[in-house]
Amino acid sequence: MGEITTSTLPLWTYTHVRDRRAQTLLARLRIGHTYLTQRYLLTRVPQPYCDDCLVPLTVRHLLVECPGLTDLRHR
Repeated sequence: MGEITTSTLPLWTYTHVRDRRAQTLLARLRIGHTYLTQRYLLTRVPQPYCDDCLVPLTVRHLLVECPGLTDLRHR
């Protein structure tokens, strides 16, 4: 989630995903670039913070770390 700076794969492809939209979504999640977490860079609004934890909003925080989203992750 944005922590790997160099590719560990010779060519990043999703052979099991044929849909370009799904491939784009997975790639953006992998590198940590989403509208929700990066919008402030384009719109000059303050960087978003998690309402529960008061830490910067990142893909990793939303998917792995935030205790307020634990129930949603386990559905």
